[in-house]
Amino acid sequence: MSYIRELRPYMYWLGFWESGRQAGEMDWQAIGGTWGCATSNLSDWESTNGDMAYPHFNDIVSAISEQLPLLGKYVHRYFDDIKRHLQSLRKVVTPKARCFYIVGNSKFYDTMLPVEEFYAALFEDAGFTDVGWKAIRKRNSKKELFEYVVHAGAP
Repeated sequence: MSYIRELRPYMYWLGFWESGRQAGEMDWQAIGGTWGCATSNLSDWESTNGDMAYPHFNDIVSAISEQLPLLGKYVHRYFDDIKRHLQSLRKVVTPKARCFYIVGNSKFYDTMLPVEEFYAALFEDAGFTDVGWKAIRKRNSKKELFEYVVHAGAP
């Protein structure tokens, strides 16, 4: 979901932006942002953040990319951003802090995207402990889609 796109009218009204270009540039800086000019930026984007710490990540992104290459890049960039976010978070949370993220898995074409598993792997890779997830709600779309709470602790 592009929060920048959803908040666009308010950002103009409150005087934060004067052009659509500003909205697109801010969206590009946001986690997973691809609205406006950010979509154009995505075409040339390449990951510089290393391995994703989930054993089938590249296979899943490749399967999505076979159907729609730009969507594969979007998925890859989103998790690249989350990896960077969790690594930064680990540096600032206090010892024994608990983190909770509400995420939903996704399905693109016939490819399941186990978002909860990706988050857990990235939490562990960032040095968090007691990592896990739990389904909390069935989503109102495809039968295999759920929302999860993913949790992790700082050592």
